[in-house]
Amino acid sequence: MISIIICSIDPTALEKVSDNIATTISVPFELIVIDNRDAHLGICAAYNSGAAKAKYDIFCFMHEDISFETIGWGQKVIDHLRPVTRGLIGLAGGSIKSWVPSSWSSLITSSEISYIQHFKEPKRQEKILRTDSPHDNAMFKKVVCIDGFWMCTKREVFTKYTFDASTLTGFHGYDIDFSLQVFTGYDVGVVFDIMVHHFSEGSYSKSWMETAVKISNKWEEKLPLSVKVLPKEILLRQHWTAMKNFLDKLLVLKYGLPQIIQYYFKYSFKKYFYWKHFLYFFRYIFLRYFGKINSAEEIIS
Repeated sequence: MISIIICSIDPTALEKVSDNIATTISVPFELIVIDNRDAHLGICAAYNSGAAKAKYDIFCFMHEDISFETIGWGQKVIDHLRPVTRGLIGLAGGSIKSWVPSSWSSLITSSEISYIQHFKEPKRQEKILRTDSPHDNAMFKKVVCIDGFWMCTKREVFTKYTFDASTLTGFHGYDIDFSLQVFTGYDVGVVFDIMVHHFSEGSYSKSWMETAVKISNKWEEKLPLSVKVLPKEILLRQHWTAMKNFLDKLLVLKYGLPQIIQYYFKYSFKKYFYWKHFLYFFRYIFLRYFGKINSAEEIIS
């Protein structure tokens, strides 16, 4: 019933997660492993290759550094994807995606999250349950894009939307781009009745940033996207909050000042341009770059 596709580089981790899947999924499944130790495929190419081999009608793309706590999660996946309007599910996602390069996080609203994160320093684990609609007990909550450490879709969806291996040749952004594709035709959501342990922590690098820029450029005509119709003042706030987050990452990653300014101009002069915010952050760039300040107050419209 479920084709599970893993891009693997760690045989030990693969053996552990394979055993875990077999004891928890509780429905017929196949495990399709793309051994990427020598192939060095980008994850989009690896996942597309795996999906081409799948015999079942539900595809589960997942990392090998996770472990399922929920027994019978396979049937829950099937049930969540049964409605014809649903196209993609995950365990973490955001309800707004800005045009400014960013992760899947909504930034100004609570993201939809349901999983157990393990941390190395200090060694600990935390069950993260967050939602932007705490009074809604639904097990499926709509988002624009999800985190790709675990995500499931249907064959009929994948016949329309595949991973963009030509634009995204590395290991970042595949989840955001695929989510945005599916979001144009189906509901994308986070589910809250499947609990997974995630053993690695996310990090930002220059390759992550360059991929985020590629995604924003690709989706320039469509972004921002939101699961709700939002007033302009909220979208304005989202844009400039995303801008601050973007600038902070560029500064932490030690981009040169000319490159930062170039990016700043490119992503400022859009329909959410606002002189007060623009001038504030233009000054902020120089103060941060030359070490005069460490942070900025949150911009609100």
